[in-house]
Amino acid sequence: MNLPANKLVFVGGMGAGKTTAIRAISDIEPVSTEMPLSQDAQDEKVETTVALDYSSIELDDGELLHIYGVPGQRYLDFMWPMVCEGALGIIVLVNAAGQQRVSSTIELLQEFSRIAPDASLAVGLTRTDQHGEVLIPQFRQALFAAGFRLPVMRVDARDPAQVTFLVRSLLSYRYAGGH
Repeated sequence: MNLPANKLVFVGGMGAGKTTAIRAISDIEPVSTEMPLSQDAQDEKVETTVALDYSSIELDDGELLHIYGVPGQRYLDFMWPMVCEGALGIIVLVNAAGQQRVSSTIELLQEFSRIAPDASLAVGLTRTDQHGEVLIPQFRQALFAAGFRLPVMRVDARDPAQVTFLVRSLLSYRYAGGH
C-alpha cells in the first residue's frame, strides 16, 4: 500500500472537536463519515464520526499534508491502527468538560504511542471557553509526570488560526528533534 508521505491524525474522545478542527483548516471539502446520534445523546452533539474524516492542506513548501480524524468511541478503535499507519504526527484533542481529562489523555497518548511509535504527539484542549477552570500548566505537568513532554495548548477547534497554530507547533516540535 502506498501511504501519504505527510500524514497527520486527529484523535480524541467523542465530542472533542476532531471533525470541527479538520473542517476549520481544510483546503478542500473534507470527506466525513458522520452519522446522527441517538435521541439520548450528550450535550448539543447530534452527529458522530463512524469511520474517519479526511482532508488535506497545502504546506508552505507546496507539499500536501493529509489530515485524518478517527472515531473516538472505543468500539471503533479497530480503525485507529489502519488510519495512523505512517503518520508523522498525532494530535490528541481533549474536551475540557471531561471529568477524567488527564487520565483519559494519558491513556490516549499511551495507546497512540504504541500504535504509531514514530509519530510526534501534541495535545489541544478544546471547549476551555466553557470550562475556564482548566489550567494548562497543571495539565501539562500531569502529562510530563506521566512521561509525555510535548506541546499542550488551548485550542478552539472552530478557529482556523488556532488549529493551524497547534499543527505548526507539532511540526516544529517534530523537526526540532522533540520527536
